Amino acid sequence: MSGDASSRVANAFYVLYSREPSLANIGFVWNPLPSFMEMILLVFYPLFPALASEGLAAVIVSSLFAALTVALLVKAGKQFGLNKWLSIIFALLYAFNPYIFYYGANGLTEVIFIYFINIAVIQMLLWMHKDGARPLVIAAIAIAFAFWTRYETVFFGAALAVAVLIWIMQTKKELMKERLQQVEGTWILLLTPVVFSGLLWIFFNYTIMGDGFYFLTSSYGNLGQATLLMEDEKFTSLVNNPISTLIFVAERLWYFSIPLIIIFVMRIIERRIFRWDFLMLLILALSIPSMQVILLLRGGTAAWIRYYMYVFPIVVAWIPYEISKMRFRKVGSTLLIIGMLISGVVMGMMMNNPKIASDEYEAFRQNKLFEEQQAGAAVTAFINKNVPNQMILTDSFSSFRIIMGSSNPKNFVITSDDDFVESLENPAEHNIDFILLPNPKAVLSIDGVNQKYPDLYENGAEWTTLYQEFNGYWKLYKVK
Repeated sequence: MSGDASSRVANAFYVLYSREPSLANIGFVWNPLPSFMEMILLVFYPLFPALASEGLAAVIVSSLFAALTVALLVKAGKQFGLNKWLSIIFALLYAFNPYIFYYGANGLTEVIFIYFINIAVIQMLLWMHKDGARPLVIAAIAIAFAFWTRYETVFFGAALAVAVLIWIMQTKKELMKERLQQVEGTWILLLTPVVFSGLLWIFFNYTIMGDGFYFLTSSYGNLGQATLLMEDEKFTSLVNNPISTLIFVAERLWYFSIPLIIIFVMRIIERRIFRWDFLMLLILALSIPSMQVILLLRGGTAAWIRYYMYVFPIVVAWIPYEISKMRFRKVGSTLLIIGMLISGVVMGMMMNNPKIASDEYEAFRQNKLFEEQQAGAAVTAFINKNVPNQMILTDSFSSFRIIMGSSNPKNFVITSDDDFVESLENPAEHNIDFILLPNPKAVLSIDGVNQKYPDLYENGAEWTTLYQEFNGYWKLYKVK
Protein backbone atom coordinates (compact mmCIF):
# COMPACT_ATOMS: atom_id res chain seq x y z
CA MET A 1 0.00 0.00 0.00
CA SER A 2 1.44 3.36 -1.04
CA GLY A 3 2.68 5.45 1.87
CA ASP A 4 1.39 8.65 0.27
CA ALA A 5 -2.07 7.11 -0.15
CA SER A 6 -2.21 5.95 3.47
CA SER A 7 -1.03 9.37 4.68
CA ARG A 8 -4.02 11.01 2.95
CA VAL A 9 -6.31 8.60 4.80
CA ALA A 10 -4.50 9.46 8.02
CA ASN A 11 -5.20 13.17 7.50
CA ALA A 12 -8.90 12.33 7.35
CA PHE A 13 -8.55 9.93 10.29
CA TYR A 14 -7.12 12.61 12.60
CA VAL A 15 -10.16 14.82 11.96
CA LEU A 16 -12.47 12.17 13.41
CA TYR A 17 -10.51 9.88 15.74
CA SER A 18 -7.44 11.63 17.18
CA ARG A 19 -7.04 12.98 20.74
CA GLU A 20 -8.21 16.41 19.60
CA PRO A 21 -10.70 15.95 16.72
CA SER A 22 -10.69 19.04 14.50
CA LEU A 23 -11.23 19.81 10.83
CA ALA A 24 -7.84 21.58 10.81
CA ASN A 25 -6.24 18.17 11.46
CA ILE A 26 -6.71 17.47 7.77
CA GLY A 27 -3.45 19.37 7.39
CA PHE A 28 -2.07 22.26 5.37
CA VAL A 29 0.64 20.63 3.28
CA TRP A 30 -1.31 18.45 0.85
CA ASN A 31 -4.44 19.54 -1.01
CA PRO A 32 -7.36 18.41 1.16
CA LEU A 33 -10.06 17.19 -1.27
CA PRO A 34 -8.96 13.50 -1.37
CA SER A 35 -8.90 13.38 2.43
CA PHE A 36 -12.32 15.06 2.59
CA MET A 37 -13.77 12.29 0.42
CA GLU A 38 -12.00 9.59 2.44
CA MET A 39 -13.38 11.14 5.62
CA ILE A 40 -16.89 10.21 4.47
CA LEU A 41 -15.86 6.56 4.25
CA LEU A 42 -14.08 6.69 7.61
CA VAL A 43 -17.41 7.25 9.32
CA PHE A 44 -17.64 3.45 9.01
CA TYR A 45 -14.15 2.90 10.52
CA PRO A 46 -15.54 1.49 13.81
CA LEU A 47 -17.28 -1.23 11.77
CA PHE A 48 -14.46 -1.76 9.22
CA PRO A 49 -11.08 -0.77 10.78
CA ALA A 50 -9.26 -1.75 7.55
CA LEU A 51 -10.68 1.39 5.92
CA ALA A 52 -7.96 3.20 7.89
CA SER A 53 -5.40 0.61 8.99
CA GLU A 54 -5.04 -0.86 5.49
CA GLY A 55 -5.75 2.37 3.63
CA LEU A 56 -8.83 0.94 1.89
CA ALA A 57 -10.66 4.27 2.05
CA ALA A 58 -8.10 5.65 -0.41
CA VAL A 59 -8.43 2.62 -2.67
CA ILE A 60 -12.20 2.99 -2.84
CA VAL A 61 -11.95 6.69 -3.73
CA SER A 62 -9.27 6.23 -6.40
CA SER A 63 -11.16 3.28 -7.92
CA LEU A 64 -14.32 5.38 -8.13
CA PHE A 65 -12.53 8.18 -9.99
CA ALA A 66 -10.79 5.75 -12.31
CA ALA A 67 -14.20 4.40 -13.28
CA LEU A 68 -15.67 7.89 -13.63
CA THR A 69 -12.85 8.83 -16.00
CA VAL A 70 -13.62 5.85 -18.24
CA ALA A 71 -17.31 6.84 -18.34
CA LEU A 72 -16.23 10.40 -19.15
CA LEU A 73 -14.20 9.19 -22.14
CA VAL A 74 -17.11 7.14 -23.50
CA LYS A 75 -19.39 10.16 -23.22
CA ALA A 76 -16.81 12.40 -24.90
CA GLY A 77 -16.71 10.04 -27.87
CA LYS A 78 -20.47 10.35 -28.22
CA GLN A 79 -20.32 14.15 -27.92
CA PHE A 80 -17.85 14.37 -30.82
CA GLY A 81 -19.75 11.98 -33.08
CA LEU A 82 -17.66 8.82 -32.67
CA ASN A 83 -19.14 5.37 -33.09
CA LYS A 84 -20.29 4.00 -29.71
CA TRP A 85 -18.09 0.92 -29.93
CA LEU A 86 -15.06 2.94 -30.98
CA SER A 87 -15.56 5.16 -27.92
CA ILE A 88 -15.82 2.10 -25.69
CA ILE A 89 -12.67 0.58 -27.20
CA PHE A 90 -10.62 3.71 -26.50
CA ALA A 91 -12.03 3.96 -22.98
CA LEU A 92 -11.22 0.31 -22.21
CA LEU A 93 -7.72 0.56 -23.69
CA TYR A 94 -7.17 3.50 -21.38
CA ALA A 95 -8.72 1.79 -18.34
CA PHE A 96 -6.73 -1.43 -18.75
CA ASN A 97 -3.43 0.20 -19.50
CA PRO A 98 -1.33 -1.38 -16.71
CA TYR A 99 -0.08 1.96 -15.45
CA ILE A 100 -3.49 3.63 -15.38
CA PHE A 101 -5.12 0.52 -13.91
CA TYR A 102 -2.56 0.39 -11.09
CA TYR A 103 -3.04 4.07 -10.22
CA GLY A 104 -6.78 3.55 -10.23
CA ALA A 105 -6.33 0.90 -7.55
CA ASN A 106 -3.51 2.18 -5.33
CA GLY A 107 -5.30 5.00 -3.50
CA LEU A 108 -3.07 7.84 -4.72
CA THR A 109 -4.47 11.19 -5.87
CA GLU A 110 -3.33 11.03 -9.51
CA VAL A 111 -6.53 9.51 -10.91
CA ILE A 112 -8.72 12.00 -9.01
CA PHE A 113 -6.69 14.81 -10.54
CA ILE A 114 -6.86 13.21 -13.99
CA TYR A 115 -10.65 13.06 -13.81
CA PHE A 116 -10.94 16.80 -13.17
CA ILE A 117 -8.37 17.91 -15.75
CA ASN A 118 -9.96 15.62 -18.34
CA ILE A 119 -13.32 17.28 -17.69
CA ALA A 120 -11.64 20.64 -18.25
CA VAL A 121 -10.02 19.50 -21.53
CA ILE A 122 -13.22 17.97 -22.91
CA GLN A 123 -15.35 20.95 -21.93
CA MET A 124 -12.87 23.35 -23.53
CA LEU A 125 -13.07 21.32 -26.73
CA LEU A 126 -16.88 21.40 -26.59
CA TRP A 127 -16.70 25.18 -26.14
CA MET A 128 -14.46 25.40 -29.22
CA HIS A 129 -16.95 23.21 -31.10
CA LYS A 130 -20.23 24.84 -30.02
CA ASP A 131 -19.33 28.05 -28.16
CA GLY A 132 -21.56 29.10 -25.24
CA ALA A 133 -20.92 29.56 -21.53
CA ARG A 134 -22.03 26.18 -20.16
CA PRO A 135 -18.84 24.23 -21.06
CA LEU A 136 -16.71 27.01 -19.59
CA VAL A 137 -18.65 26.95 -16.32
CA ILE A 138 -18.18 23.18 -16.02
CA ALA A 139 -14.48 23.50 -16.89
CA ALA A 140 -14.05 26.27 -14.31
CA ILE A 141 -15.54 24.12 -11.53
CA ALA A 142 -13.40 21.15 -12.63
CA ILE A 143 -10.19 23.21 -12.47
CA ALA A 144 -11.09 24.41 -8.97
CA PHE A 145 -11.62 20.80 -7.83
CA ALA A 146 -8.34 19.87 -9.52
CA PHE A 147 -6.57 22.50 -7.41
CA TRP A 148 -8.05 21.07 -4.22
CA THR A 149 -6.53 17.74 -5.35
CA ARG A 150 -3.00 18.55 -6.62
CA TYR A 151 -0.78 21.61 -7.00
CA GLU A 152 0.02 20.83 -10.66
CA THR A 153 -3.27 22.60 -11.38
CA VAL A 154 -1.41 25.92 -11.31
CA PHE A 155 0.51 25.06 -14.47
CA PHE A 156 -2.38 23.23 -16.10
CA GLY A 157 -4.75 26.14 -15.43
CA ALA A 158 -2.25 28.59 -16.92
CA ALA A 159 -1.97 26.35 -20.01
CA LEU A 160 -5.76 26.24 -20.33
CA ALA A 161 -5.87 30.04 -20.17
CA VAL A 162 -3.23 30.29 -22.93
CA ALA A 163 -5.16 27.78 -25.06
CA VAL A 164 -8.34 29.85 -24.71
CA LEU A 165 -6.40 32.98 -25.65
CA ILE A 166 -5.01 31.34 -28.79
CA TRP A 167 -8.43 30.06 -29.87
CA ILE A 168 -10.22 33.39 -29.45
CA MET A 169 -7.46 35.45 -31.06
CA GLN A 170 -7.16 33.18 -34.10
CA THR A 171 -10.75 32.13 -34.81
CA LYS A 172 -12.84 35.21 -34.05
CA LYS A 173 -13.34 37.81 -36.76
CA GLU A 174 -14.01 40.84 -34.58
CA LEU A 175 -11.66 43.78 -34.11
CA MET A 176 -8.63 43.24 -31.88
CA LYS A 177 -10.17 45.25 -29.02
CA GLU A 178 -13.33 43.12 -29.09
CA ARG A 179 -11.33 39.89 -29.18
CA LEU A 180 -9.32 41.02 -26.18
CA GLN A 181 -12.56 41.79 -24.38
CA GLN A 182 -13.76 38.27 -25.19
CA VAL A 183 -10.51 36.86 -23.78
CA GLU A 184 -10.97 38.92 -20.62
CA GLY A 185 -14.54 37.77 -20.10
CA THR A 186 -13.70 34.14 -20.84
CA TRP A 187 -10.74 34.15 -18.45
CA ILE A 188 -12.86 35.66 -15.68
CA LEU A 189 -15.45 32.92 -16.14
CA LEU A 190 -12.90 30.12 -16.47
CA LEU A 191 -10.33 31.08 -13.84
CA THR A 192 -12.25 32.80 -11.04
CA PRO A 193 -13.06 29.57 -9.11
CA VAL A 194 -9.48 28.27 -9.19
CA VAL A 195 -7.91 31.64 -8.34
CA PHE A 196 -10.39 32.04 -5.47
CA SER A 197 -9.53 28.50 -4.32
CA GLY A 198 -5.83 29.34 -4.30
CA LEU A 199 -6.39 32.53 -2.30
CA LEU A 200 -8.64 30.64 0.11
CA TRP A 201 -5.94 28.01 0.66
CA ILE A 202 -3.37 30.74 1.37
CA PHE A 203 -5.87 32.36 3.77
CA PHE A 204 -6.42 29.10 5.67
CA ASN A 205 -2.67 28.49 5.86
CA TYR A 206 -2.10 31.99 7.23
CA THR A 207 -5.02 31.93 9.67
CA ILE A 208 -4.29 28.53 11.21
CA MET A 209 -0.58 27.89 10.60
CA GLY A 210 0.59 31.52 10.76
CA ASP A 211 2.18 31.37 7.29
CA GLY A 212 0.17 31.83 4.12
CA PHE A 213 2.67 29.70 2.23
CA TYR A 214 3.07 26.99 4.85
CA PHE A 215 2.15 24.42 2.20
CA LEU A 216 5.34 25.46 0.38
CA THR A 217 7.68 26.29 3.25
CA SER A 218 6.84 23.44 5.64
CA SER A 219 9.59 20.86 6.13
CA TYR A 220 6.91 18.20 5.62
CA GLY A 221 6.06 19.41 2.08
CA ASN A 222 7.59 18.51 -1.26
CA LEU A 223 10.15 21.30 -1.20
CA GLY A 224 11.15 20.46 2.37
CA GLN A 225 11.62 16.79 1.50
CA ALA A 226 13.42 17.69 -1.72
CA THR A 227 16.33 19.17 0.25
CA LEU A 228 17.34 15.56 0.92
CA LEU A 229 17.84 15.11 -2.84
CA MET A 230 20.90 17.31 -2.67
CA GLU A 231 22.70 14.23 -1.37
CA ASP A 232 21.93 12.46 -4.67
CA GLU A 233 24.40 13.22 -7.46
CA LYS A 234 21.80 12.35 -10.11
CA PHE A 235 19.65 15.31 -9.05
CA THR A 236 22.37 17.78 -8.10
CA SER A 237 23.76 17.46 -11.63
CA LEU A 238 20.44 18.78 -13.00
CA VAL A 239 20.27 21.91 -10.83
CA ASN A 240 20.74 25.02 -13.03
CA ASN A 241 21.53 22.74 -15.98
CA PRO A 242 18.70 23.20 -18.52
CA ILE A 243 20.08 20.90 -21.25
CA SER A 244 20.57 17.92 -18.92
CA THR A 245 17.19 18.60 -17.29
CA LEU A 246 15.35 18.68 -20.62
CA ILE A 247 16.99 15.40 -21.65
CA PHE A 248 16.11 13.86 -18.27
CA VAL A 249 12.45 14.91 -18.63
CA ALA A 250 12.22 13.89 -22.31
CA GLU A 251 13.50 10.39 -21.46
CA ARG A 252 10.59 10.00 -19.03
CA LEU A 253 7.95 11.67 -21.16
CA TRP A 254 8.30 9.34 -24.12
CA TYR A 255 6.79 6.42 -22.17
CA PHE A 256 3.51 8.36 -22.06
CA SER A 257 3.64 10.10 -25.45
CA ILE A 258 2.90 7.39 -28.03
CA PRO A 259 -0.71 8.56 -28.77
CA LEU A 260 0.58 12.14 -29.07
CA ILE A 261 3.22 11.00 -31.58
CA ILE A 262 0.52 9.24 -33.63
CA ILE A 263 -1.62 12.39 -33.67
CA PHE A 264 1.48 14.28 -34.84
CA VAL A 265 2.05 11.76 -37.67
CA MET A 266 -1.62 11.83 -38.76
CA ARG A 267 -1.62 15.61 -38.87
CA ILE A 268 1.47 15.59 -41.08
CA ILE A 269 -0.20 13.08 -43.41
CA GLU A 270 -3.37 15.18 -43.56
CA ARG A 271 -1.44 18.47 -43.72
CA ARG A 272 -3.06 19.76 -40.53
CA ILE A 273 0.11 20.09 -38.49
CA PHE A 274 0.24 23.88 -38.63
CA ARG A 275 -3.11 24.42 -36.96
CA TRP A 276 -3.72 26.37 -33.80
CA ASP A 277 -5.57 23.53 -32.11
CA PHE A 278 -2.47 21.32 -32.34
CA LEU A 279 -0.43 24.02 -30.60
CA MET A 280 -3.14 24.10 -27.91
CA LEU A 281 -2.83 20.33 -27.47
CA LEU A 282 0.95 20.59 -27.04
CA ILE A 283 0.58 23.40 -24.50
CA LEU A 284 -1.91 21.39 -22.45
CA ALA A 285 0.00 18.11 -22.68
CA LEU A 286 3.35 19.66 -21.73
CA SER A 287 2.07 22.06 -19.06
CA ILE A 288 2.53 19.74 -16.08
CA PRO A 289 5.90 18.35 -17.24
CA SER A 290 7.10 21.95 -17.61
CA MET A 291 6.50 22.34 -13.87
CA GLN A 292 8.83 19.41 -13.28
CA VAL A 293 11.49 21.05 -15.47
CA ILE A 294 11.39 24.18 -13.31
CA LEU A 295 11.46 22.21 -10.06
CA LEU A 296 14.36 20.05 -11.23
CA LEU A 297 16.35 23.14 -12.19
CA ARG A 298 15.79 24.41 -8.64
CA GLY A 299 16.39 21.05 -6.96
CA GLY A 300 12.80 20.92 -5.75
CA THR A 301 11.37 17.55 -6.85
CA ALA A 302 12.11 13.86 -6.54
CA ALA A 303 10.98 13.40 -10.17
CA TRP A 304 9.05 10.17 -9.66
CA ILE A 305 8.01 8.82 -13.05
CA ARG A 306 4.33 9.29 -12.16
CA TYR A 307 4.82 13.08 -12.29
CA TYR A 308 5.14 12.76 -16.09
CA MET A 309 2.13 10.54 -16.68
CA TYR A 310 -0.37 13.35 -17.38
CA VAL A 311 0.57 13.64 -21.06
CA PHE A 312 -1.15 10.32 -21.65
CA PRO A 313 -4.61 11.00 -20.12
CA ILE A 314 -4.74 14.56 -21.54
CA VAL A 315 -4.08 13.24 -25.05
CA VAL A 316 -6.60 10.42 -24.57
CA ALA A 317 -9.23 13.00 -23.57
CA TRP A 318 -8.34 14.91 -26.76
CA ILE A 319 -8.68 11.86 -29.05
CA PRO A 320 -12.48 12.07 -29.69
CA TYR A 321 -12.09 15.68 -30.86
CA GLU A 322 -9.03 14.74 -32.93
CA ILE A 323 -10.81 11.89 -34.72
CA SER A 324 -13.78 14.16 -35.45
CA LYS A 325 -11.40 16.45 -37.40
CA MET A 326 -9.60 13.72 -39.34
CA ARG A 327 -10.01 13.22 -43.09
CA PHE A 328 -8.92 9.57 -42.89
CA ARG A 329 -10.86 8.55 -39.82
CA LYS A 330 -10.50 4.78 -40.21
CA VAL A 331 -6.74 5.01 -40.68
CA GLY A 332 -6.35 7.48 -37.83
CA SER A 333 -8.59 5.50 -35.46
CA THR A 334 -6.74 2.25 -36.26
CA LEU A 335 -3.35 3.84 -35.67
CA LEU A 336 -4.52 5.33 -32.38
CA ILE A 337 -5.88 1.97 -31.23
CA ILE A 338 -2.53 0.37 -32.09
CA GLY A 339 -0.77 3.21 -30.30
CA MET A 340 -2.88 2.67 -27.17
CA LEU A 341 -2.03 -1.05 -27.24
CA ILE A 342 1.68 -0.31 -27.64
CA SER A 343 1.43 2.23 -24.80
CA GLY A 344 0.09 -0.50 -22.55
CA VAL A 345 3.04 -2.76 -23.36
CA VAL A 346 5.61 0.05 -23.00
CA MET A 347 4.20 1.28 -19.68
CA GLY A 348 3.93 -2.26 -18.35
CA MET A 349 7.59 -2.87 -19.14
CA MET A 350 8.52 0.50 -17.64
CA MET A 351 6.78 -0.43 -14.37
CA ASN A 352 9.13 -3.41 -14.11
CA ASN A 353 12.26 -1.29 -14.47
CA PRO A 354 13.50 -0.27 -11.00
CA LYS A 355 15.83 2.36 -12.47
CA ILE A 356 12.91 4.21 -14.09
CA ALA A 357 9.86 3.36 -11.97
CA SER A 358 11.19 2.54 -8.51
CA ASP A 359 7.86 3.17 -6.74
CA GLU A 360 5.86 1.01 -9.13
CA TYR A 361 8.52 -1.70 -9.16
CA GLU A 362 8.55 -1.92 -5.36
CA ALA A 363 4.77 -2.03 -5.13
CA PHE A 364 4.66 -5.58 -6.51
CA ARG A 365 7.68 -7.01 -4.71
CA GLN A 366 8.48 -7.83 -1.08
CA ASN A 367 11.58 -5.69 -0.83
CA LYS A 368 12.63 -2.68 1.28
CA LEU A 369 9.23 -0.98 1.17
CA PHE A 370 7.50 -4.18 2.23
CA GLU A 371 9.97 -4.70 5.08
CA GLU A 372 9.36 -1.15 6.35
CA GLN A 373 5.61 -1.71 6.37
CA GLN A 374 5.99 -5.07 8.12
CA ALA A 375 8.07 -3.38 10.80
CA GLY A 376 5.31 -0.78 11.25
CA ALA A 377 2.74 -3.57 11.59
CA ALA A 378 4.93 -5.17 14.29
CA VAL A 379 4.97 -1.86 16.19
CA THR A 380 1.18 -1.66 16.03
CA ALA A 381 0.76 -5.22 17.28
CA PHE A 382 3.24 -4.69 20.13
CA ILE A 383 1.59 -1.46 21.32
CA ASN A 384 -1.89 -2.97 21.13
CA LYS A 385 -0.80 -5.95 23.22
CA ASN A 386 1.67 -4.46 25.72
CA VAL A 387 1.01 -0.75 26.21
CA PRO A 388 -2.54 -0.15 24.94
CA ASN A 389 -3.39 2.51 27.52
CA GLN A 390 -0.12 4.45 27.72
CA MET A 391 0.44 7.95 26.26
CA ILE A 392 2.82 7.74 23.31
CA LEU A 393 4.46 10.78 21.71
CA THR A 394 5.18 10.41 18.00
CA ASP A 395 5.31 12.46 14.82
CA SER A 396 2.35 11.36 12.70
CA PHE A 397 4.35 12.32 9.58
CA SER A 398 6.15 9.00 10.05
CA SER A 399 3.86 6.82 12.18
CA PHE A 400 0.47 7.35 10.52
CA ARG A 401 -0.04 3.64 9.76
CA ILE A 402 0.80 2.69 13.33
CA ILE A 403 -1.67 5.24 14.70
CA MET A 404 -4.49 4.11 12.39
CA GLY A 405 -3.84 0.47 13.29
CA SER A 406 -3.91 1.14 17.02
CA SER A 407 -6.73 -0.19 19.17
CA ASN A 408 -6.72 3.19 20.94
CA PRO A 409 -5.58 6.01 18.61
CA LYS A 410 -6.47 8.66 21.21
CA ASN A 411 -3.45 7.53 23.27
CA PHE A 412 -1.07 9.03 20.72
CA VAL A 413 0.12 12.63 21.09
CA ILE A 414 0.63 13.59 17.45
CA THR A 415 1.69 16.52 15.30
CA SER A 416 -1.77 18.05 14.92
CA ASP A 417 -2.42 18.14 18.70
CA ASP A 418 -2.22 21.57 20.34
CA ASP A 419 0.21 20.32 22.97
CA PHE A 420 2.54 18.41 20.62
CA VAL A 421 5.35 20.99 20.67
CA GLU A 422 5.17 21.42 24.46
CA SER A 423 5.11 17.65 24.95
CA LEU A 424 8.14 17.35 22.71
CA GLU A 425 9.98 19.95 24.78
CA ASN A 426 9.26 18.27 28.10
CA PRO A 427 7.69 14.79 27.76
CA ALA A 428 7.65 13.90 31.46
CA GLU A 429 5.94 17.11 32.47
CA HIS A 430 3.14 16.41 29.97
CA ASN A 431 2.54 12.84 31.20
CA ILE A 432 4.13 11.17 28.17
CA ASP A 433 4.85 7.50 28.93
CA PHE A 434 6.63 6.52 25.70
CA ILE A 435 8.31 8.11 22.69
CA LEU A 436 8.06 6.31 19.36
CA LEU A 437 10.47 7.33 16.60
CA PRO A 438 11.68 5.91 13.29
CA ASN A 439 15.21 5.24 12.15
CA PRO A 440 16.25 8.66 10.78
CA LYS A 441 17.15 7.43 7.33
CA ALA A 442 16.32 9.46 4.21
CA VAL A 443 13.00 11.30 4.50
CA LEU A 444 12.41 10.08 8.07
CA SER A 445 15.22 12.36 9.22
CA ILE A 446 12.71 15.24 9.07
CA ASP A 447 10.45 13.46 11.58
CA GLY A 448 9.71 16.01 14.33
CA VAL A 449 11.06 13.80 17.14
CA ASN A 450 14.27 13.11 15.21
CA GLN A 451 14.63 16.82 14.52
CA LYS A 452 14.25 17.67 18.21
CA TYR A 453 16.43 14.81 19.48
CA PRO A 454 18.78 13.88 16.61
CA ASP A 455 20.83 11.40 18.72
CA LEU A 456 17.94 9.73 20.50
CA TYR A 457 17.41 6.90 18.03
CA GLU A 458 21.07 5.84 17.95
CA ASN A 459 22.21 6.62 21.48
CA GLY A 460 19.13 7.04 23.65
CA ALA A 461 19.13 9.65 26.44
CA GLU A 462 19.49 9.78 30.23
CA TRP A 463 15.79 10.52 30.62
CA THR A 464 14.67 7.49 28.57
CA THR A 465 15.00 3.73 28.60
CA LEU A 466 14.90 1.66 25.41
CA TYR A 467 11.73 -0.42 25.73
CA GLN A 468 11.57 -2.17 22.34
CA GLU A 469 13.30 -2.09 18.95
CA PHE A 470 11.61 -3.21 15.74
CA ASN A 471 13.87 -4.69 13.05
CA GLY A 472 16.08 -1.62 12.84
CA TYR A 473 13.16 0.55 11.68
CA TRP A 474 11.53 1.79 14.90
CA LYS A 475 12.40 2.26 18.56
CA LEU A 476 10.04 2.71 21.50
CA TYR A 477 11.58 4.58 24.43
CA LYS A 478 10.06 4.71 27.91
CA VAL A 479 10.19 8.14 29.51
CA LYS A 480 11.69 8.01 33.01
